[in-house]
Amino acid sequence: MKLKLIHKYILKELLPIFLLGNIFFVLLLLLDKLVDLSDLFFTKSVPAWLIIQTVIYYLPSFFVITIPTSALLAVIFVFGRMSSESEIIAMRSFGAGRRFFLLPAMIFAIGVFLLGIAMSAYFMPKGSFMAAENVLRMAKLVSIKDIKEKELYEELKGYVFYAEKKKSDTEYERLMIIDKNKNSVITAQSAQIIPTGDAGLLLELSNGRIATIREDNMHSTINFEKFSINAPLSDASRVTIKTERLMPMGELRANFKEDPIYKFEYSKRFSMPFAAIIMCVFGMSIGMFFHRSGKTMAIPSTVFIVVIYNMMFLVAQNIATEGSIDPFFAAWVPNIFFGILSIFAYERVL
Repeated sequence: MKLKLIHKYILKELLPIFLLGNIFFVLLLLLDKLVDLSDLFFTKSVPAWLIIQTVIYYLPSFFVITIPTSALLAVIFVFGRMSSESEIIAMRSFGAGRRFFLLPAMIFAIGVFLLGIAMSAYFMPKGSFMAAENVLRMAKLVSIKDIKEKELYEELKGYVFYAEKKKSDTEYERLMIIDKNKNSVITAQSAQIIPTGDAGLLLELSNGRIATIREDNMHSTINFEKFSINAPLSDASRVTIKTERLMPMGELRANFKEDPIYKFEYSKRFSMPFAAIIMCVFGMSIGMFFHRSGKTMAIPSTVFIVVIYNMMFLVAQNIATEGSIDPFFAAWVPNIFFGILSIFAYERVL
């Protein structure tokens, strides 16, 4: 009964550090996105709820990375603290052997592994698809009210706007529009630009001119009194998840013959969650090795190990895409290396 209570004690120590680690690493990954997100809210008139919802949908793609990393951090920290505070020595004095410490670490590792599989195989592609749908919604809510007088506005793909005077959020005087797709310049004495609510803009122009450069490099000019343009800003049929990292498992299998990267990614969906089991054994050994500074070594040790692990992943991926190694096997190379290392550490430290 005492052994079971101690195992529960260790597991209770691991869970809070694991949760805090995920929060910390997710925020770290989000840092470079914060500027873009704030720009969408403050200057593009995108509702805050839509931005927050999109971030939530992308969280599983972050968790695929942070879950094994946080598991490693938790195991190093907890066993390092127990070692530095002589709890490990006390447990050994009551007959605790190698398997005694391995049991709670493996229970924790298997739980983390199952969570990681769920994220990589289901929640990540599902969340990414829903995030892509939200990107389309953002396009439908496009507003040009941040256009300023006498300043170039290039936020809308394929167009450049320049207004001499802005009367309201939708009304302008002496407006110039450069249509990059048609190699034309449109000028108008007055204009009204209204979001259509269907990922586009309706441009009602008055008293202007259209100057176009034809394919034969000749210029053509057309004057008009009234002219309307319905400018689509996005196409729902084109909103797809092209990167292999965000594809569903079935789509990856369907592309096996196209490129080795799809086989590598498919195998990676299982190898990265499985890394949590290896890292928990390795982290437990490291934590118990640093008797005096176990918990203070948790973050630097975790960062160092994760950097080495990811570097090996990149090298394995490059070799696999070149066809020099089987892509299914390549995704497991870092696990094999750290698996051997963890066995050696386990045998030596405990």
